[in-house]
Amino acid sequence: MPIFQLSKTFGVGRKVKVFLNLHAGLTRGAVPNLEHHKEQAEKLRNVIREQRKELKRRDQQIKEQAENLTNERQRNHQHEKALRKRKREIFQLRNELNAINGLVENAQDVPSAPQLPPGKLKMGALPDFALIGAPRSGTSVFYGVLTQHPNVERAAVKEVHYFDSYFDKGIEWYRQCFPPPKWKNGRSSITGEATPRYLSHPLVPERMAQVVPEVRLIVLLRNPVDRAYSHYHLLVRRGNETRSFEEAIEEELAWLLDEENESSEHERHSSVSHGRSSNLLATGIYVDQLLRWRRFFGNEQMLVLKSEIFFERTTDTLKLVQDFLSLPYRELDRQPHRTKKYHYEPMDPATRKRLEDYFEPHNRRLYEYLGVDFGW
Repeated sequence: MPIFQLSKTFGVGRKVKVFLNLHAGLTRGAVPNLEHHKEQAEKLRNVIREQRKELKRRDQQIKEQAENLTNERQRNHQHEKALRKRKREIFQLRNELNAINGLVENAQDVPSAPQLPPGKLKMGALPDFALIGAPRSGTSVFYGVLTQHPNVERAAVKEVHYFDSYFDKGIEWYRQCFPPPKWKNGRSSITGEATPRYLSHPLVPERMAQVVPEVRLIVLLRNPVDRAYSHYHLLVRRGNETRSFEEAIEEELAWLLDEENESSEHERHSSVSHGRSSNLLATGIYVDQLLRWRRFFGNEQMLVLKSEIFFERTTDTLKLVQDFLSLPYRELDRQPHRTKKYHYEPMDPATRKRLEDYFEPHNRRLYEYLGVDFGW
């Protein structure tokens, strides 16, 4: 037999022997302790089970903390609303007291306020101007700056909400939210409010045209993409939104596209649906909202401003506003109203691009209507 065949035969034999030894449990080294391995494996499984229990416990704690935080935010928001209501009531009572004191100075027998006939006791003036929108566009800062002017008197609260939420209270209630005119620097003062939700509300333009047909309207518009993101985070802080930004806009985009498909360009619903929990995108379709206001107010009564320009060139913007309201020009502090700064993660670039594409045709119609390109 050739040598190479013999070697091959011996090799096969060794392999068979190793296989038989292993099968019979025979090895040249130490025999593995299978029980020990089983114990180790069981200990490992126990550790994994305990870790899973701990993770579930921590996950439940996080959920409970998130729910408590949401409830706390909602309570704080309700508390803020109650404080604004109380502030407005105190302001109205002060107006009533001042009006009665004025009558006392001119008469001896003065009836109490409830005994006076309607319209006899004038406790405030109707507004000369209204900042009607848009939400999250800097209206609080704008109103704070403007009401520094010596001839501008503040309302009881910045956002009176008469024309959208309290219209059933009547015009005398609305009057009580403003101070009576005062004579300052050789001229009468003016007053006004700033309720940014007015712009998108379908009923407000006609109501306002009935009550204050000569009012001057100021509109502050912000890039609708940035406005939507800021609005979303406001809802999160208040505990009214738990979805991600992408989930929220996905649902609203589907609703808006359905609305646009069912309406012609001239019959476009366009506006905010006030039954919805959020209108992050609909609120930013400004052109259709302005067209609705245009049916009740002339161009000379409405001043539309770009929010970004107001913050970049505040002095120039304030000159324009004071001229619009026929006020003597005054240098005003640019930052009298300190709004709390909130920081959040930048918007995902893909999401921003998608929203820019969505708003592009609406913005183009806005620029054509205004005759100016805001560059959004």
